[in-house]
Amino acid sequence: MASKKNQSYQPTIDAGIGLIYRLNALWNQVDYSALNGDFERWNFVLDRIYCNLLYRNNLEIIYTTDEKGRPKEIKNVSLTKEDMMIYERFRKVIRNIKMKRMDAVKKRNRATYNFLSEELYNTLMLKDIWLRKFMQENGLYLKEIQFNPANAMWGG
Repeated sequence: MASKKNQSYQPTIDAGIGLIYRLNALWNQVDYSALNGDFERWNFVLDRIYCNLLYRNNLEIIYTTDEKGRPKEIKNVSLTKEDMMIYERFRKVIRNIKMKRMDAVKKRNRATYNFLSEELYNTLMLKDIWLRKFMQENGLYLKEIQFNPANAMWGG
């Protein structure tokens, strides 16, 4: 019997397909949460999509070095500035809206609460659209095709 010790595992299906299935499942949850007005879940699932979209991008790692210039220990790990800028902007805006909404609840100000709920919805919708565009830029959407009935007879 041959030994499996020296064999390496090679996936039979492109790993990108797994990512597309994961993202599709998450987008289903996004749509369900948005349609039900579950802002917390909508935002949380959008964050999970963002994490899945960044798997290819490198992290910025800052090391402390020894006297010979070799890495000694990790001082900080973060996403690149480009990856974080838009995401952080959304995170801050959403947090501020939530804090103001809680304050409106404490003050029993329904008009302000309703206005801030609309602001939260609009901000989450914009974050949703941004992530969809981010996916498109990274080629993670299936190709869109245009159907022309005039070409159907000829296989088009």
